[in-house]
Amino acid sequence: MPMNPTSPLFSLTINERFMVIPKEPPHYHAFPTLIRVDERFWMACRSGKVDQTKPHGADGCVQLFVANAEEPLWWECRGAFFGDEEGSPNELDAILSGPMAGHIFLGTRIYEHRKRNTSFISRWDLSDLAHHSSEVWCPDRSVLKDVSDIDMNCFGHMQKTVSGELLMSGYGTPPKGRKLAPLLLCSDDEGKSWRLRSVLAHSDEKMFLTEFSLGHIGEEKWIALIRNEIKPYPLMVVRSDDDGRTWSPITQTPLRGHAPMLAKTKSGAFLVLYRDLLKDRPGIGIGVSSDNGLSWRRIGRLASYQGNIYDGGYGDLIAMRKNQFLAVYYLCDKERSPWIEGCLFSVREA
Repeated sequence: MPMNPTSPLFSLTINERFMVIPKEPPHYHAFPTLIRVDERFWMACRSGKVDQTKPHGADGCVQLFVANAEEPLWWECRGAFFGDEEGSPNELDAILSGPMAGHIFLGTRIYEHRKRNTSFISRWDLSDLAHHSSEVWCPDRSVLKDVSDIDMNCFGHMQKTVSGELLMSGYGTPPKGRKLAPLLLCSDDEGKSWRLRSVLAHSDEKMFLTEFSLGHIGEEKWIALIRNEIKPYPLMVVRSDDDGRTWSPITQTPLRGHAPMLAKTKSGAFLVLYRDLLKDRPGIGIGVSSDNGLSWRRIGRLASYQGNIYDGGYGDLIAMRKNQFLAVYYLCDKERSPWIEGCLFSVREA
């Protein structure tokens, strides 16, 4: 999908890179996500130990960090969750969402390769984050399949519709399906229970569709940017005009990579941060769409990394002031002991 020649041009400027969690062999820090609550940024990440025999290491737990929104170079740990539970050997994801309906939400899962894959949804009351103690209360946690009519792996931030429903993005096996596909769940009781709203598109011999993020255009209009795990790994896009009940036919973008996370500029353009696989070395790419997701263009990289492509690349971004953004992501080198880096960057519209 080429960029519309009449679309405005965007340029990327990296203002500052900084360390959030340094390299600490044999630890494995990964999958950071961000939200803003009042004047503070909160970051969740997954921290485990390097284990070359297991994808993404082992003995994972979820850690929560906080930083002043005006000084996001300095982060303080506010607790580690779930990793010490009996029978919970490896927390894998750490997806923060909110605030919505007076709560902060956290999507996690216990993962053992080819043995166990259990997704959870946790909720904090906003008042639990308001105090200034060294740790926050451990959130209430539910097994997703116990509060939903379908199970899935969560990915991307939850969203709220204009009518007040909550939307949860992820991927799983759809009803009567055999292959993984992007799924959208909805809740009309502030996230206490969930039900399947739609299957965005179906995987086939040319597309293996999994992770996706939602972007709100306005009113009932949304886009979804979806990972395709078949080479050359083009990110795919669909659009909905009815709050995700139905979706347009799927189309391909020129962006090549995994794990798309969306944000918006002040002018309303969509930005995506993703694991960029366009070059020989993987990295953290930034793409842009100024026409509500119809066309996309890669505008640069925040960082590159060495080693296994799956030991880096996931991240998140959040708007700050004007067209400045904060990004967090994980990187690795040949030692395969990933760390988490932050980056302040600006996007300029010509």
